[in-house]
Amino acid sequence: MISVDWYHEKMKLVRRFARDIEVEELAVCIPLEYKSASLIYELSKYTSIYPAKLDDLSTKPEAVEWLKERGVEVRRKREVIDAEYYLDCAAVLSRVAVKSGKKELKVVELTKTGEDYLKRIDVKMKAISLDSSTLKGVGENVFGTPFGLLDALLRLNIFLPGKRVLVLGFGRVGRGCARLLKAIGCSVTVWDSDEKRQIEAIYEGFRVERDFNADIVVTCTGVEGVVGESEIEKVPNGAILLNMGAEREIKTVGEQVKDYGMVRKYEFGGKEYFVIAEGYAANLALASGTPIEVMDRTFSAAILALNYLHRNDFEGIIPLPDHIESTILAAIMMQK
Repeated sequence: MISVDWYHEKMKLVRRFARDIEVEELAVCIPLEYKSASLIYELSKYTSIYPAKLDDLSTKPEAVEWLKERGVEVRRKREVIDAEYYLDCAAVLSRVAVKSGKKELKVVELTKTGEDYLKRIDVKMKAISLDSSTLKGVGENVFGTPFGLLDALLRLNIFLPGKRVLVLGFGRVGRGCARLLKAIGCSVTVWDSDEKRQIEAIYEGFRVERDFNADIVVTCTGVEGVVGESEIEKVPNGAILLNMGAEREIKTVGEQVKDYGMVRKYEFGGKEYFVIAEGYAANLALASGTPIEVMDRTFSAAILALNYLHRNDFEGIIPLPDHIESTILAAIMMQK
């Protein structure tokens, strides 16, 4: 394994912007892997920070231990909800806080899933969604996250060129995953229920069909249980199913017959199929997530977004202000 120190060494923008954090206390509930551990540690030097595990599968024990060695304790979610500001993923901490009776939220949210939740709840809030930004919504989702998929697939130690792959969902993550898989020689079919996205996929040269006769099925829809019994009935013997979305998009059926750790084998309808990471996001559970440089930029934008929350009075949820993206862009250009 590569030391967490490697990731911390490469998070140059975070180390630069963390020293300017203005909020006095911050709860962080995001996938606790090596890059997020570096963010949390840097922020801990300048503010009171309370990290919480998002869940077990996205938490890397080495990252938790690395933080502990540096005096940062990872807590349970209910232990951190009293912090004034949140950095959240999929609104996981915000949901716990609202259920616990918190009347006001001040939150920077990383995902579209979380943004949608915050828009639905009736709680006083001021919030910034990073997902609508070019840095996060395009830079990370389209160009960064697919490398996490590739990382996960390579850890299975299978030969990918020539593999038949069905990518379900041709949004930003699905689009990026399909492009990367095609570039390395996979035979990629895509499907999206949205007809406009079907047209876009056709013009990108993809075969568009809801065809589960594939060696690998990758879900990128954001819809819980989008693959279930009727879909699994159609996959061939030995198919590999993995998810890249924020929700649990694969609902297993049949009998689990083998547990290979992050890979589990099931029998159903006279055939076998494999599910990666229990249907959790494979790029986070099995792999190391999105590349360092990409998350360095996203996390730096999150720091500046927290400062914007601290300085400005408004209500509701807004997109990442343009001037923050301009600041991050200038910092990226300075690195060249």
